[in-house]
Amino acid sequence: MEMNDKVNLLINVLAEMMCTKKQEKFVAHERNLLDTNDVKSMFRISDRTLRRWRSRGLLKSVIIVGCLYYRREDVMSLMESKFRDEIK
Repeated sequence: MEMNDKVNLLINVLAEMMCTKKQEKFVAHERNLLDTNDVKSMFRISDRTLRRWRSRGLLKSVIIVGCLYYRREDVMSLMESKFRDEIK
């Protein structure tokens, strides 16, 4: 296989991977799911805090093609409860 063929093959594989990633994001959006970065920025928390919340059962996640997602309604519910706790 020549160098040009290898480069073209690599470009095709990368393009396919990018397309797959876009499809995953679309599926997550259609199912009303948020990814890890969305949740972290909404709460202004670190990876470790989000992991702790998952392990304590504060926020459930679903895995789609190896990526963690969170149901929007679960995130909003947790946000409301955190907000209520801060007001008290």
